[in-house]
Amino acid sequence: MTISVPDTLTTDSSGKYMMSIRLWSGGFLFSAYNPSEDQSFFFREVNFDPAVPYLTSLKELFFTNECLTWTYRRSCVLCVSQQYTLAPCEWIRENQRALFLSFNFSSPEKRCLNNRVEDEPTELIFGLSEEVYEFCARSLINPVFMHHVTSQLVMLKKQSRKGPSNQMFVVLHHKMADISCFSSAGLLFVNSFDIEHLSDLLYYILYVWKQMGWDQLNDAVFLAGEPGLCNRLNHALQTYIRHIGRMEIPAKAYLLGGDILQAPMDLILLSVCE
Repeated sequence: MTISVPDTLTTDSSGKYMMSIRLWSGGFLFSAYNPSEDQSFFFREVNFDPAVPYLTSLKELFFTNECLTWTYRRSCVLCVSQQYTLAPCEWIRENQRALFLSFNFSSPEKRCLNNRVEDEPTELIFGLSEEVYEFCARSLINPVFMHHVTSQLVMLKKQSRKGPSNQMFVVLHHKMADISCFSSAGLLFVNSFDIEHLSDLLYYILYVWKQMGWDQLNDAVFLAGEPGLCNRLNHALQTYIRHIGRMEIPAKAYLLGGDILQAPMDLILLSVCE
């Protein structure tokens, strides 16, 4: 599993680059860009063999590709998982964050991590395999661990201020969808769901919409992800919701290069947030 990198990224130049690795159950993504150079963003994606333990595949990838362990300006580990929860900062006591995961999940991961959500009095608390955490912490230089939803919440709150008072954002991944809801007061709801079929996705969207008590004629839903699936979902939702749109990609993202438009939305928003 060899990862090719641009000629401009070398051991001598890596200190100028912002690097991210994105971990999800089916594989791995490596990306980097130089903030001082337009059009420098690139990413490489690797799918892992499901028959091989995840950590084994991850170690093999690192041992085969020296570029992963070079010294970067910033190294980020972006963790894609459904094991996360939000908690008000005022409720959180030191060394007690794991209690929130234990309350919400029957088998929480052993390593409990957290991100502060910008412009919200809230922390996002998430779990990660202890073995994967330890390997990444040893292999990378001072890595920052981020949950994939954190950067989405920051940017989507800003986007929500531009439209109707109530807005739902649906970000599609491989067999998973993130659904977040905002009003003029801020974040109301966020959760991630397993998706096998379009009908699953439609069910979760309409169920959350009903729970919010939102108006089918005046409130709005915005979609992001694989274009074909977004188009099919758009068509299916038109029976139930009047205002359906595509999620905006921040204008700054286009300066990073054409490759970023093919990247997962959470990685796009993380790069723009930086």
